[in-house]
Amino acid sequence: MEISKYTKIDLKLLRTDTVLGFDLYLRSHRRYILYRSHRIPFNERVRQNLLGHGVKSLYILTRDESKYKSYIENNLTDILTDPQIKMDVKRQVVYQNSLSIARDLIANPTSTDTVKRSARAVENIVELHIKDKEGLKKIIYLMPQDYKIYTHSANVATYSIALAISLGIFNKKEIFELGLGAFLHDIGKSRIPREILDKPGHLTPEEFEIVKRHVYHGWHIVKGNPLVPRRSILPISWHHERLSGDGYPGGKRGDEIPIHGLITAIADAFDAMTTNRIYQKALSTFKAIQILSLIHISEPTRPLYISYAVFCLK
Repeated sequence: MEISKYTKIDLKLLRTDTVLGFDLYLRSHRRYILYRSHRIPFNERVRQNLLGHGVKSLYILTRDESKYKSYIENNLTDILTDPQIKMDVKRQVVYQNSLSIARDLIANPTSTDTVKRSARAVENIVELHIKDKEGLKKIIYLMPQDYKIYTHSANVATYSIALAISLGIFNKKEIFELGLGAFLHDIGKSRIPREILDKPGHLTPEEFEIVKRHVYHGWHIVKGNPLVPRRSILPISWHHERLSGDGYPGGKRGDEIPIHGLITAIADAFDAMTTNRIYQKALSTFKAIQILSLIHISEPTRPLYISYAVFCLK
C-alpha cells in the first residue's frame, strides 16, 4: 500500500541551490524515509553525498507530482544545458513538459500565463532538436499511442519543428514561430462541445461543420495576443487546407498555402493517422507516409514530402 504513495525521480534533474518545494525521500528495504524537507535548499554537497553512496534516484510523495512538474518546468533550460544529464533523459523531460503544458492550454486557452509557458516549451523543443537532430525517432517512442487533444498538440509541434529543421529553410526564430503555431494549432477545439469531439463514430455533416469552426475559434483566440507572433497564427489558420483545394476553411490550393500551414498540415495528418482514435486503429509510419505522398503533391512541394518521409523512416 505504501509503495503507491511515492514516485521515483532522477537525482540529476534536481538543481543545486534551489528550494524544491517538495520533500525528498530515500527508499530502504521497501520503506520510505524522509531525507530532506521541502523548506531546505538542495545543494551540491547534498548531491555529492548521495552520489557517493550510490544513490541515483530519490522519491517524492505522489501527491506532490504537480509541484515536481512545475519545478522541472521552471528549471528546464538549466537541465538542457547540463552535460551530466544524458540526452535520453532530456528528451523525455522536454516531451513530458510539453504534454503537461498542452493539457493546461486546452483547459484554459486564453490564459496569458499558459501561453507564456507554451512559448517556453516550444523554445526548449527547438533547442533540443537543433542539438539532437536524430532525437525525433526516439521521441516517437515516448508518444502515447492513443489520441488526445493535448498529446496531439505536443506531437504536432514536435513533428513540425523536426521537419522544419530537416528542410534547412528556416532560421531559429522562424522555427520557433512555426513550432508555437503548431503547438497552438488546435486551440480552437477548446470551444467545440466535448460530446462531438469524443463521439465514438463518424460525425454527421452538421457535426463536422461545427468541428471545422475550430480553425476560426483558434484564430479568434490568438489574433490579438501580443505573445503570439503573426507567423505563429499561420499554422492555426491553414493547417486544414490541402494542395488539391479540398481543405477548409478557405479551400486554398497549391502555392496559396503558406509553408507554415503546409508543414503543420503534414504533421497534423501524420500524427492523426499514427495514433489510435475512437473510430480507427493507428496506421504504421510507412502506411501514413504512403497516404501523405498520394495527396495531390505538386512539384514545388514534392521535396517537402520527400524530406518528411526521409526523416521519419531513416
